[in-house]
This record gives sequence, structure tokens and C-alpha cells, in this order.
Amino acid sequence: MVKKWLRDISFQKKMSLIFTVVCAFSTSVGGILYYQFAQREIVTNYKANAESLAVQLCYTLDARLQAVNRRAFAALTDTSFIQPLNDYMSAPDPKKEVILSGEAMYCLRDISLAEPLVHSTLVYTDKGIWSDFTRYRNWDFDFEKPAFGEIYQDSDAPAIQWLPTMQDEIFKDGDAVIPYVRRFSVGSGTSDYAYLIIQLDQQALLDELADDSNMVGEFLITDSSGNYIVSTAGVNAADLEKLEEMNRGQEASGYGGDLIYHGEEYLMYKGVVSINDWQIYILKSKAELLDSVGRLRMLIIWLSVVMIAICLLIVLFLSRQMTSSLQRLALQMNRMRNGELEARYYYPYKDEIGSLAKSFNYMADQVEQSMKKQEEYIAVLKEERDFVEQAQKQKRKAELQALQAQINPHFLYNTLNTITWLASEQGMNEVRILSNALGKFFRIGLSRGAEVIPVKDELEHVKSYLTIQEIRYAEVMEYTLDVPEELWPCTILKLVLQPLVENSICHGIKEKNGKGRIVLRAREEQSPDGSPQILFTVEDTGVGMSRDKVESINRALEIGTTEHSDGYGIFNVNERIKLYYGEGYGLHYESCEGEWTRATLTIPKCMQEKDKCTEY
Repeated sequence: MVKKWLRDISFQKKMSLIFTVVCAFSTSVGGILYYQFAQREIVTNYKANAESLAVQLCYTLDARLQAVNRRAFAALTDTSFIQPLNDYMSAPDPKKEVILSGEAMYCLRDISLAEPLVHSTLVYTDKGIWSDFTRYRNWDFDFEKPAFGEIYQDSDAPAIQWLPTMQDEIFKDGDAVIPYVRRFSVGSGTSDYAYLIIQLDQQALLDELADDSNMVGEFLITDSSGNYIVSTAGVNAADLEKLEEMNRGQEASGYGGDLIYHGEEYLMYKGVVSINDWQIYILKSKAELLDSVGRLRMLIIWLSVVMIAICLLIVLFLSRQMTSSLQRLALQMNRMRNGELEARYYYPYKDEIGSLAKSFNYMADQVEQSMKKQEEYIAVLKEERDFVEQAQKQKRKAELQALQAQINPHFLYNTLNTITWLASEQGMNEVRILSNALGKFFRIGLSRGAEVIPVKDELEHVKSYLTIQEIRYAEVMEYTLDVPEELWPCTILKLVLQPLVENSICHGIKEKNGKGRIVLRAREEQSPDGSPQILFTVEDTGVGMSRDKVESINRALEIGTTEHSDGYGIFNVNERIKLYYGEGYGLHYESCEGEWTRATLTIPKCMQEKDKCTEY
């Protein structure tokens, strides 16, 4: 009876029944076998992964701490920082302190920017403290008190020490930090010591390691004395004593095994960081680990049900596709016969129906292309006619602009030359000097439309401006241009130095009681990526600026604004430099209120203009 019923049902139902039985049998057998082996394999794989992770975490942490140690060593061998520090410690005076402050800021900032784990940096001596000015100092901080006091008082202590985690005592943000302290000799005698303090950000260290350990378990890091460094949320400092007790008698640098912890059976793996003997513990509850196997069993059951349902739907879909595909193809052919040229039949498979659909679509494409070909020819001819008309208009406009550009500069130069000649004839030397300087000023400013000019021409432009201003402010201003001749052939974006000089006169020299001086210098140095760059500095002995004002200006320069309460010129210069050369270049200000102001402009060293510039 069953056999007769199977023969009488439709072909579509037969396929559905066969696929359902086959799918249910294979899924059930596979799920049972997989469940039997899963529990054993999960524990085995976890042990291998946890042991590998312990080694990986030790290697990662050791590499990052080694990088911090190398940065500290590089800073202490950097003569641009150590030499001013030795000079100041040997004979302190305000001028040496100003030089040292600047070099210390650059040196310490290099450490902070180069290493993501670094929270803050500081150099301490008994004659002064210097930081990179990126955080607000805690002025109540006393280096001679714990936890730094023991290092300060004991000269026999190791020169390099890693302190346990503490709340930041040096800066006001109060973050959890891990201090790295390095003692070194300064000054003329070996008894004078200074201390380089690099504080690691505990949260950054946790974020660095947590991504690798989330799938394996919780971890805890202590120093060689068992002091708390950092841990994930599942482990806290109260667990240190228990782990230390379990650790007794273990001489190997790393080990693993089962233990009873918090009343449960745990797997524990330990690793030791080679640079400072920090200990990394990885913990995982066996109950939590094997809980996934129970969920896996339910997952297999539900997966079997879903797979059977999906197979049944697929069979129903395929059986229906076999009869419906030809009907849809015939419908599209009727649409094409009735004049609907866009009719197509897209069949995704490569069977016989797919071959028919491909031939039909090809025929329809050829018919539609032949019908549209004439329309495309007409459209192309129309576009060519419009293009010729537009080109003629642009040509006439360009010729008119070129003619105007030739007339205006020549008229200006000829007029200024006439004024110079008349002033010379009548003995009016100041008028002659002014008109001659003004002519050079405008000639270089126009530069025949060039966007970049040689450094020599830019200096000539600045000199012309200063010549005019020197006549006006002869009693209160003098200047010096100190740019090596080997930098003269290099190119620079035009009209970027004169606004800096003008700013020094208007906001520095004019506001000062007495005579002031402006010095423009240039030097070549290597950028952080190793490419050559030129640093232009415009320094004046004017009234200077307050620290808050300097920070406000530098923030605005960094974000690239061109609207600021302190003027438009320098921000326009900064924005032009960044747009032309890139974000790595621009303008930066330093100042000492009541004494001096220095503007530093950084550009790449270039010899000729292309799209941007060609560096050495």
C-alpha cells in the first residue's frame, strides 16, 4: 500500500520526500558524532590556545616595553636635549633654562607621540622639572616622597625601575599609570642625577592586551614582587595573594595546569615578561568552558530542524522552477514581438533553459542597438558642436585675461620707475628708496602668476617690505636676514614669510617701549620620516604673548582655521602651506611674555614645482 502511494504522488512531492529523509538522516548522524567529540576537543584546543596566548601576551608586552625603553635611551643620547641639560645643571641661568625647556618639550613629546602606551613624560632634577606641556602639572607633587622617594634617596638602586600601578601623582588628570623611571648623570660631576619618568597608561595597556585574551579567559599581570599592574574585569587585586600562594615552588618561567579557585575547577597558565619579570596569569573556568558544549547540543538539534526545512523549501522551489522558467521565457518573447525592445529574460543557471535565455537576450540586444545607433550619432554631433562653441568662448576669455595681466604689471612697474627717476633727480633719497622697494615688492608678489618662487625671491620680497617699514619705524626697529645661500635655489610658496614679519612689527615691535629687533633665519633638518625639510623662524624682541594666547593660536593653527580673533594673515599662511604641501607642514608659535615671540614655518625642501614639489 505504501509503495502504491509513493508511485501515485506527484513528481514534486516525491522529490520533496526523498530530500527530507536524506537530509534528516545525515544531519542527525553528523550532529551526534560531532557532539561526542566536541567536549574532548574543546578542552584540548583551549589548552593549546591558552598556552600559545600566554607566550603571545608575554612577547607582545615585552616588545612594547622594549620600545618604551629604547625611546628612553634615544632621548638620553640625544645631544640636542642632553647638552642643554648639562649646561643648565652646571651653571643655571634663565637663558639656558629657556633653551632647555624648548628642547625638553620636543624630546619628551617625541616619546609621547611615538608610543601609544605612553601617558605622560617628565624629566626631574633637583634644579628644575620639565615636561612636554601636553598635560597640566600637579604643582604639589614632591618627587622625594613615596613612591618615587625610595628611588631618589637610594643611589645604589637600579638605574631603571618599573613601579606598580598607581594614581597619577605628577599630573592633575588622576589616571591610573605605571611609572617607568630611569636615572642618569648630568652636569659636570657624576654625583648629579636626573630622572626620566615615562608613565604608561594602564587603560591603554589593558586595551592592547584584552583583544587577544577575550576568547580565552581572564588575565592578571603583576610585577616580580607580586604588586598589581593590570587585569581584566573578572580578576582583581584581591586575587593576587591566592595566585602567589599557588605560584610558590614553581621555578620555570612559565607553567600551566588545573587548580581549584573560588570553589571551582580552573585552568591556569602563566608567562613571564623578560624585560622586567612581570608575570601574566591566564584563568578560565572549566564549567564555563564546557557550558558551550551544552549549548552546542541544542544548536545541533535546531540546526537539524532548520536544515530539513531549508532542504524542503529548496526542493519545492526547484521543481517549480523547472516548469515556470519556460513560461516566463515565452512571455518575454511575446513582449519583444509586440515592440517592447527592453524585454529580457535573465536566467541565472547554465542549463538548456539558460542557453535559450542567453540567445534570446543577445538577439534583443542587437535589435535595440541598431534602433538606437542613429540617435547616438545625432547626440554625438550635437555635443561636438556645443564643445566647439564653448572652446571658442574660453579662448576669447583667456586672451582677454592674458592681455589685461600684461598691461597692469607693466603700467605699475613703469609708474614706479618714473617716481624713482624723479626722486633721484630731485635728491629725494627716501622717496627713491621707498618707490624702488615698493616696485620690487609688487614685482615679486605678482611673480608672473607663479604660485611657488625661489627662496631668494621670497627673501627679496621680505627685504623690500622691511626697507619700507624701516624708513617708517627707523627709531624703533632693526632687522637681520640670516638664510644660508645654499637654500636660496629651493622653492617656497610665495608670500608666506612677509605676513609673519608684518605680524612681528604690528603686534611686537610697535607695542614695545624702545627699540626692537626682527631676525629671520632658515635651516635644513630631517623630518620624522627621514625626508629633508626647511624651517624658517621669524623672531622679534617685542612685547611677547601670554601662554594662554600662544596655546590658543597654536590650537587654531593645528585645526586649520582661517578665522581667529588675533588676525587673518598668519592663519591664511598656515592654511595655504597645509593645502599645498600637506598636513605635516605649517606654522607654530612660541613666546615669552614681555621678552620675545618666535614663529616657525616648516616646509619640505623642494627644487622645482610639479603638481606639488619634488623633494630631494
